[in-house]
Amino acid sequence: MKTMTAGRFTPPSAPEAEVRIDRCLVQELLRGQAPQWAELPVAYFASGWDNEIYRLGPRHLIRLPRRAQAERIGTQERAWLARLAADTGLTPGLALHVGHPTATYPFTFSIVPFVPGVSAAGLPRAERDAYAPALADYLRALHVPAPAQAPTSNFRGLALRELDGATRALLPRLPAGRRPAAAAIWAAALRAADHAGAPRWLHGDPHPHNTIVRRAAAGYRFAALVDFGDLCAGDPASDLGMLWLHFGPTARTRALERYGVSDGEDLWHRARGWALRYGLLLCQLDPGDRLGRIGRESLDLLLSAGR
Repeated sequence: MKTMTAGRFTPPSAPEAEVRIDRCLVQELLRGQAPQWAELPVAYFASGWDNEIYRLGPRHLIRLPRRAQAERIGTQERAWLARLAADTGLTPGLALHVGHPTATYPFTFSIVPFVPGVSAAGLPRAERDAYAPALADYLRALHVPAPAQAPTSNFRGLALRELDGATRALLPRLPAGRRPAAAAIWAAALRAADHAGAPRWLHGDPHPHNTIVRRAAAGYRFAALVDFGDLCAGDPASDLGMLWLHFGPTARTRALERYGVSDGEDLWHRARGWALRYGLLLCQLDPGDRLGRIGRESLDLLLSAGR
């Protein structure tokens, strides 16, 4: 939506890979470190900012960091996912095998279960609405108190006032007519009381592209959240703000109520503030990017309705 892209900026692009990864390398790593899977067919599956992902037969994926920062993220993720599973009873894609650096590949890789389905980012918003109750249930089960040693984040789960300057700096990129509504939403989020009590476990990045769904008779059904690389402890409003990216107003309200949040309470205002921030960030992505499209659409809905 062009209405959400006023102002000049350079859309962020994925960092360059620090290592070349291809099918031959994957097969070499399997032969050397996971021979039980070495005979399975290997096929490229997806790329992200952090990892290259290959299918490994019908039931597994192999995730290979493409840069050093991803190595650090993956190490933390593996270290804490087992604790998260124990605390919540959820099964968030624990690694079945962890491989080690070699002379030809400098990072740690992992083999994880494959979750059948499709990315929810490829669906129209109206079709995503069908899984709103299930995603709310998952987040409620996930958001239990985290241990004191759990990782924290500089960009998820923290008090919104710590992001005040960075967020206000994004507002001039909106068309002038939309800035007052955005500023009002942000101000209300800052006025809301902070999260009280123990920090909660957070996925950190539960947007539609990290949400796997499967087609069912009554519409698409929630299957899993994937990519726990931003796993941290903090304010659940950070995760709940992503519901504005997933759903239309009616389904989003239904999801929040199922989670236990009512319109107008402090947690709702903080979540809406996070939703505004996510929209402002995502609308900078390339026009052809799925999350960029979702961000622009979500921001347009939020600023039009104020909810």
